[in-house]
Amino acid sequence: MIICPILSLVKWGGIYYTLVMDNDKFYASIAGSLKSAGITGGGIVVGLSGGADSVALLHALNSLKSALRLKIYAAHLNHGIRGDEADGDERYCAELCAGLGIELLCEKTDVPAYRELSGKTLEQAARDVRYGFLRRAKAHFNADYIAVAHHMNDNAESILLHLIRGSGLSGLTGMELKRGDIIRPLLHLKRRDIEEYVNINGLDYRTDSTNLVADGSRNVLRLMLVPMIEERLNPKFTEGLVSTAELLSEDEAFLTETAQNALLSAKRDGGYDRAVLSKLARPIKSRAIRLALAASGVETDVERKHIDEICRLLSAKTGASLDIPHTSVHISNELICFGKRTPPESYSLPMNIGGKTVTPCGTVYAELAEGAPPAKRQPDAFYLDASVTGTELTVRSRQSGDRFHPLGAPGTKKLKDWMIDKKLPRDARNVPLVCRGNEIFCVLGHTVSEKVRVTKKTSAYLKISFDKNEHLL
Repeated sequence: MIICPILSLVKWGGIYYTLVMDNDKFYASIAGSLKSAGITGGGIVVGLSGGADSVALLHALNSLKSALRLKIYAAHLNHGIRGDEADGDERYCAELCAGLGIELLCEKTDVPAYRELSGKTLEQAARDVRYGFLRRAKAHFNADYIAVAHHMNDNAESILLHLIRGSGLSGLTGMELKRGDIIRPLLHLKRRDIEEYVNINGLDYRTDSTNLVADGSRNVLRLMLVPMIEERLNPKFTEGLVSTAELLSEDEAFLTETAQNALLSAKRDGGYDRAVLSKLARPIKSRAIRLALAASGVETDVERKHIDEICRLLSAKTGASLDIPHTSVHISNELICFGKRTPPESYSLPMNIGGKTVTPCGTVYAELAEGAPPAKRQPDAFYLDASVTGTELTVRSRQSGDRFHPLGAPGTKKLKDWMIDKKLPRDARNVPLVCRGNEIFCVLGHTVSEKVRVTKKTSAYLKISFDKNEHLL
């Protein structure tokens, strides 16, 4: 049963709307949260478990949909954990949404089976499966956001869990009101506000029996530790903890921005200048390394010990490497490089003179011209004496034992030794070579052989340029 409440006018965004008087605080908090998150309309999928929190969120957003120009949908996931009780939750959610005129998407899965396959805890497995489902629901409804029913008490419990388990500053900043397409409209409301709302509006809801037993970390906090602290030490403990997290969040944002700027200043082709990173203060250095890992595609399973190991790697000799979850890090001369090394692809292609030759490492352009090269030459092009090179040339990858005669050098040298002397990062050495047979005439991107240098006697020349960003994928 839904009680018919007294109405009042509430102003939001310069317009007056008719709202429930007893619900003013609740509605104003949600409207303010959406406004703070920059949400001024659109489709929202509510993650609906059937519990008091998600029921209150769905009902409140549905009540505000006209005022805030929202389209509200619901999504319910049956985790396959609590048997008949979970099936009852699904039936209840279907009845609730039918009564409110809200479209609902339901899905049933087997979280325990996924837990066995993934090796994660039941809580982690359930979270992975849940958010995967919610994103499918978002796509199904063509919605803009996913709303979850986390509130202030949930936030405080998460902060406390991170503190107990040991966390850096980022873990103590609490939940975000909006992160990507996930929004938390109830984040500034306490559990008692939600309980009051469902009671005032006569809303029925389901109770998850597993939340009533103090056998998991979060349940121990919720049922035992936090109530004891609020009763014996500080009745405003939850508010105080969340307020502290907001202050820490400001500090974390400043330190992260500083680290981003420092990492940008250390960015080089192929990696980061390790001397620049080494000089950073520890709080900035560790964040810069985490950002570098994230930029290489690694954002999970990185622990403090991995960051410490990478910090030590900064002072290691060239060639040193470190394997961490999902990637590897290695030293290449002045650079520290992030990402798994892949062996260079071997190739040998006939050079297309008068056109382009596409290699796995870039595209080579070659032109044949009569006479001497122009006095003013393009800085990114190489000029070779065509009477020496001939026109039957190949473009190939490096091979073991390659030697060539560097421009201006007294004699031949191993290509590998020449690259080491030039302090070329390991990942920058896989450049195409212009050759005739086994004789190297040009190391593209770097130099030509002394044997093909153009002189006053040159009567025809090859102009060769190289675009390393234009290559086969």
